[in-house]
Amino acid sequence: MDFKNFIKKFDKYISKIVKYGVLIISIETILLVLLRCPFALPFLACDLCPIVDCPSKYYRNYFVMFIVGYMAVFRKDFCSKICPVGTINDLLYKFRRIISKKTIKITPDLKTVLMFLKYSVFLFAILAIIYGNPRYYIPIHTSDLITSIKLSYLSANSPYFIRLYSLIIALLLGLIIYRFWCRFLCPLGTGITLTKKTFKNLKNININENCKKCSKCGKNGNNNNNNNYDK
Repeated sequence: MDFKNFIKKFDKYISKIVKYGVLIISIETILLVLLRCPFALPFLACDLCPIVDCPSKYYRNYFVMFIVGYMAVFRKDFCSKICPVGTINDLLYKFRRIISKKTIKITPDLKTVLMFLKYSVFLFAILAIIYGNPRYYIPIHTSDLITSIKLSYLSANSPYFIRLYSLIIALLLGLIIYRFWCRFLCPLGTGITLTKKTFKNLKNININENCKKCSKCGKNGNNNNNNNYDK
């Protein structure tokens, strides 16, 4: 085995360990976010959260530092290689594929509706941040996981159930539409995608400007609209 193949196999091995390791470590936090998080957007105000039994309240900053460092060193994409909810989406879809290979075809009309939903959720997330990420219910203080979830469910109001059932439905749709949550609902994923597209467009603009001053490829940068700059 040459060194290149060894590095590829090592990278693949580490990637799987981190991906599924993060999921296992995050299971309790995901349950608490799904069933107890009082904020409109989870993970933004963990230090101020009144829920004392949520691991994210104490370990979020260390987790973020690890993730950022891992992404920088190994050049991994967060959504597909690290995000625990993305991993749950992958596992649900793989499980369904074992039972049936049939999938729902996303028609242009359906895609338009889903894209509208995607950016509506993203806009809601931006507004929530602007308005201080408000709490939509007051959680009951307790340190017992099962009891706290039960009490939250019994004492919650309508916004709690709207978010809970919406998230459950979104995750279950991942059984038939690949990564439904990640592609059409997750505001973080939408923000990452828009940021990537912005940097890519800025890079293409910069390349196009440089092409105007260069004739090495034999093409005129002013008329090259296909972005074939590497030919």
